[in-house]
Parts: sequence; C-alpha cells; structure tokens
Amino acid sequence: MTSREKTSTSAARAASALYVLLWPHKEAMIKRWTDIVHGTYPFQTVGFLRTGTDRFTNPVGFRTSDAAKALMETIFAEQPDEEAVKKAVEEIIRVRAIQDFPPETAVGVFFAMKEVIREVVRNSGEASDALLPALWEMESRIDAVVLLAFGAYARDREALHRLRVEESKRQHAQLLRLAEKKAAKRDSETS
Repeated sequence: MTSREKTSTSAARAASALYVLLWPHKEAMIKRWTDIVHGTYPFQTVGFLRTGTDRFTNPVGFRTSDAAKALMETIFAEQPDEEAVKKAVEEIIRVRAIQDFPPETAVGVFFAMKEVIREVVRNSGEASDALLPALWEMESRIDAVVLLAFGAYARDREALHRLRVEESKRQHAQLLRLAEKKAAKRDSETS
C-alpha cells in the first residue's frame, strides 16, 4: 500500500468515525445552530422565532429551521448535493439580506456551525488526533458554504438596491407627470 493510499484510507476511517460520533447529536446540533442564528435578531424577535414553527405565521423561523436541517444533512454527506446546499443557504441569506443585516452578521452565522460541531466533539470525550483530518474536511465544507452565503448575500443586496432605485425612478417620473398636468391645467386656465 502506497503512502497516498494509506492517507486516503486513514482519512476515510476518520470521516467515518466523525460521522458516527456526530450523527446521534444531529438534531441537537441543528437546534443549537438555529438558536445561534435566532440570537442575531433583536431581543423581542428571538422568542417568536424560536417558538413559532408554522411556515405562514413564522416564515423566518420556519425557513431557518428547514435550511439548517438541509445544511447539516449535506455537511455530513459523502457527496454533498450542491443544489440542496445552495437552496438552503439562499433561504437563510435572502431573509437576512432584506432585513439589512450587515454582511459579517448575515454570513457569519454559518461559521458558528464549526463551533457547534467542535462542541459535540469536545464534549464526547472521544476527540483525538485521528479525527482531525475529517474535522478539517468538514470545516472546509463549511467554509465553502460561507462563500456561497456571501455570494448570495451580495446578489440579494444588489437586487434589493436595484428595486429601490427603480421605485425611486417611478416615484420621480410620477411626480413629474403630476407637475406637468398641473402646469398644463394652470396654463389652460390663465389663457
């Protein structure tokens, strides 16, 4: 067996061991991460986000929870579904971009996934150097998610800005038409 094959086999074993260690805690990790995300909202909003699970009465809480589940599933997957990751990231970021979160707050919550995973590993008592390659791989996946989130945030903010500019142009044009009508009416009355 070559050195490369040994490294690959060792990494696969570490990934499997990390998966076995983390999987039973998946629901708790999802809850912990969604709590972190909700914690970035104003205090009076947090309670509502955490308690409301209906997609119609609490769309932000529902979207965050739903996207968190999808993200955890894909982070654990051997071959992550890129479209599922992209969709989950966009669900969370779209709301955060509209609500005027600064980029570091809007996107930064994805970094918290690393800490949630590290907590579980640390508290398991099974942390070892053998798990490090798998942990690094998982954290690299999270870094890729952060990059996707930043791109989505930039696109959403740009779209929002374009909408605001277009609205301003429409309002300006409407005011000009109204002023022209009033001027024409005034001119017709004075002649």
